[in-house]
Amino acid sequence: MNQRSTADAEVLAWLLDDSIAIPGTGRRIGLDAVIGLVPGLGDILSGGLGLLVVARAVQRGLPTVVVARMLANVALDFAVGSIPIIGDAFDLWFKSNARNVGLLRRYGANPGASTAGQWSFFVGLLAVIGAVAIGFVWLVWSALSALLG
Repeated sequence: MNQRSTADAEVLAWLLDDSIAIPGTGRRIGLDAVIGLVPGLGDILSGGLGLLVVARAVQRGLPTVVVARMLANVALDFAVGSIPIIGDAFDLWFKSNARNVGLLRRYGANPGASTAGQWSFFVGLLAVIGAVAIGFVWLVWSALSALLG
């Protein structure tokens, strides 16, 4: 069961991220980029398919922080992929499904592997969100002070 579920996830990730060669560039895209060209529906469909890779990680019993990282990868791919043109370019670089299969392989083969890198990612993410929130509050405060002062 474990070998099969990993193989299924690997094939799905390859189809979504790397199955189509771009002639003359040495780069590959997958069905995620093609499906993503359909506004709205394409991004929802490719995000849903990406969640199947995460489901395999849950079935394999990967650590919660690793599954959360995989969900963050899918969410980032969905959010940025939804932006016209920029999202399509982003799909050339950020291959969330391939990243998630890498996490599945690493933590599936070695369940005791350190999750420190995943925790560091979330600490960094919280720091960035905090900095953006503080900057937003400062900006609003400054604008209100200028208008009222």
